[in-house]
Amino acid sequence: MAYDAQVVQAARERLERRRRDANAKAAALRDTMCERIPRLRQIEQEMAAAIPQITHTILAGGDPAAVEAIRQSNLALQEEMSRLLRQAGCDADNFEPQYTCSLCRDTGYADGQVCACYRQLLKEEACRRLSGLSALKLTDFASFRLEYYDDRTDPKLGVSPRQQMGDVLAYCREYAADFTPDSGSLLLQGSTGIGKTHLALAIARQVAEQGYGVIYGSVGPLLHRIELEHFGKAEGDSLAQLTDCDLLVLDDLGMEFDTPFTRSCIYNLLNTRLLEGRPTIISTNLGSAALQARYGDQIASRIGGGFEPLLCVGRDIRQMIRRQSMG
Repeated sequence: MAYDAQVVQAARERLERRRRDANAKAAALRDTMCERIPRLRQIEQEMAAAIPQITHTILAGGDPAAVEAIRQSNLALQEEMSRLLRQAGCDADNFEPQYTCSLCRDTGYADGQVCACYRQLLKEEACRRLSGLSALKLTDFASFRLEYYDDRTDPKLGVSPRQQMGDVLAYCREYAADFTPDSGSLLLQGSTGIGKTHLALAIARQVAEQGYGVIYGSVGPLLHRIELEHFGKAEGDSLAQLTDCDLLVLDDLGMEFDTPFTRSCIYNLLNTRLLEGRPTIISTNLGSAALQARYGDQIASRIGGGFEPLLCVGRDIRQMIRRQSMG
């Protein structure tokens, strides 16, 4: 996938920061341990002096026995350093930086190829820039308040709204905790203001914190961005990013402006992700019949057959909170 210059720059900066931090920690460890154990600095000086010795020996004719003697001496010095550090309770065997990625040493490239860690950073940055993840900082499972839901049994449900939402909350918690890129897709359905978005955001936040590439957003703005890019009015490839991310959270399906283009985008996006086994979470005010009426068989069948429905019930919590704050 092609990424725009800002995404590439941000990913490179993160790599450089990792490498810089690893080098700084290694240097700080060296200064601390050499202060405590002066012999360590002597060992480093002796090992450094071996380099010109080997060069001189090779230039002088390359006596194999002399080169091997220097090599064995260096190995002995390295072993002595490791032993002294272990005795001092230091985990490191030497003063080499401990990079986040040992394969590419936080350069982004290994064996002339783009490293998997760099590809992951590019995906994370692309997701972060496209997603409305700033809202995640204010939303988590702990702040979901079940006391706002009626605890009296609803005859249609057979349980109280509080029990129903408690079950939905537990399901969403477990889904987030056990998330993998092979997890199933969820459909959060119910009327306005009863916690669908809160739950979707809480899942997105936890999954993102576990290191996965998550895109969250209201369907309307996301489709508008795709449309602008499609007709050359904006740069980027948001549709590819939405298709490729580990978890896509589409909020307020059914509130977007309905056009043939948006329907086509929704179908292609959902169909591709389902075929590739990528999980998607949809929140919507529309019931099954309303989804069928608005989107037709193709989209409704994809949602009905590929998503686990979670029915959200209760009264409009936002209005309840507003009335309480005014009272």
